[in-house]
Amino acid sequence: MKRTITLIALVAALLIPSMASAGRMPVKSGMRLSQFKAPASAPVRVDEEPIMDTPEGTLYDNMYASSSAYGLGWGEVYTQNVDGGIGKVVEGTDGNLYIYNPISQGYIWFSILPWIKAEPAGDGKFVVKLPQLYILDAGDPYYAYCMHYDEEEGVPVVEEEGEIEFTWQDGVLTQLGDKFIGLCDATADWFYMADQHIVYSQMTDAPIIMHDDEYYIQSYTMTYLSDPTDLTKTKDCIVDIIIDGENIYMGNLNNNNYDSFIKGTLVDGKATFPTRQYLGADPYYNGHIYMLTGDAYVDSETYGTPVFNYNLNDEIVFTVDEDARNIVAEWPASMITNVGPTTLSIISDYVAPGLVAFDEFPATPAMPIFTDADLSVNNSAGWSVLHFTIPTEDTEGYKMNENKLYYNIILDDEVFTFDPETYIGFTSPMTDIPYKFEDNVNFDIYIGGNGRHTVYLYTTDYEVVGVQSIYTAGGEVNRSDIAYVTNPNASGINEVASGAEVVETRYYDLTGRQLPTAPATGLFLQQSTYSDGTTATIKVVK
Repeated sequence: MKRTITLIALVAALLIPSMASAGRMPVKSGMRLSQFKAPASAPVRVDEEPIMDTPEGTLYDNMYASSSAYGLGWGEVYTQNVDGGIGKVVEGTDGNLYIYNPISQGYIWFSILPWIKAEPAGDGKFVVKLPQLYILDAGDPYYAYCMHYDEEEGVPVVEEEGEIEFTWQDGVLTQLGDKFIGLCDATADWFYMADQHIVYSQMTDAPIIMHDDEYYIQSYTMTYLSDPTDLTKTKDCIVDIIIDGENIYMGNLNNNNYDSFIKGTLVDGKATFPTRQYLGADPYYNGHIYMLTGDAYVDSETYGTPVFNYNLNDEIVFTVDEDARNIVAEWPASMITNVGPTTLSIISDYVAPGLVAFDEFPATPAMPIFTDADLSVNNSAGWSVLHFTIPTEDTEGYKMNENKLYYNIILDDEVFTFDPETYIGFTSPMTDIPYKFEDNVNFDIYIGGNGRHTVYLYTTDYEVVGVQSIYTAGGEVNRSDIAYVTNPNASGINEVASGAEVVETRYYDLTGRQLPTAPATGLFLQQSTYSDGTTATIKVVK
């Protein structure tokens, strides 16, 4: 568990509980540092710039990172043994060593993570000379500083200048000594994040990848307890099951590792899955994801509010009926998707999960909900923003498997391709967009708390834009009718060029919640309503 230190200066942040306060992963990437503490702005020297691109040299990718860390949650600083972060090292062509994201909690705030430079010191040793410019956030510079623990203060304190030594041998990076690499603002004021005892090692675990062209994959609806204050409340999701003799596999436990499976044994009507099975790397959480097992209990004391907590164990056992239509684990048996295999850093938890076979059949998906009010076009900036809903029922009202549901964006009569040169959150060109897909780098595609999809198009060169759903279940590919909306610029209705005045402005966060005012910093949506009744929505980054 984490040791927390309350910050009086961040009282306002205490109004919003964090996942960190419940022993879970801290806030995901995309936050802004100055949402928590006003930055001390100062000009960046002309010769300074953060190292954001992978340096030239030999890359050691997808490493396993661990450290002892301080991190910043909503209103509190906490200590945590970081286990299972994603590390990288480059042996530079210039002779230096470059270390990716050594301030491990940095993934909380930044979508694109930085590197720091270590200079050779002989005998396999490298020295990180600090301070170094770490990152620019909303135009404000933040630095990596050397820090040491002060017994009287009870926290790390900043050194004006300092060095941290590492060894680099046989593909393993190991910090020497007990100093911290900490994050500070432009005046060397500590920003409550710092790491020591950093180790990056080669990743040896590999996910189990199963393909439907090799195995019969049956979808199941998994229902699990969702509210520690009311054990009758549940949620559900779709998972995949493969039964191959005495082997049983379960997949789709983590959205960003959808093709990874855990493996168990099926003997005498019991399916047993051992703990600590690797699902893969998840850049969304900057971590290596594992499935853990444990017995749940309602913890009302540790965090001041009831939460599910867990006594970790070695396996979870399900009872399987004769024809494998029902697969049930009784309370308190639970599965947890977690960053790292040991310390609880929870992404999702499935308490007392029960699975029922989901009978798939070919179906025609219902038409997306997409209207004139859901399209905003900024002709001068050259981009458009769409808001729409993808129904998860077919035209007959029957539930569909969301894991086999996709959609297309259609400009005039051509399916739009999201290319990674323009859409930096994509790793390859994509036309069929999975229903659950979100761009966690630049937020060009995301799903709000109300289930509404938001998509940014960096073009206005079309007459009409359409959205079409695609369903691939039952061995068929079926498409919905296309919901079309006319480009207002194409029909001569340009809310900006027409001279219409703004009569109302509203602000929203990325979950669709309306905000009372425009945030001073961060990423938010600004919706303007004009005197002619038209609206325009823009994405604002400050």
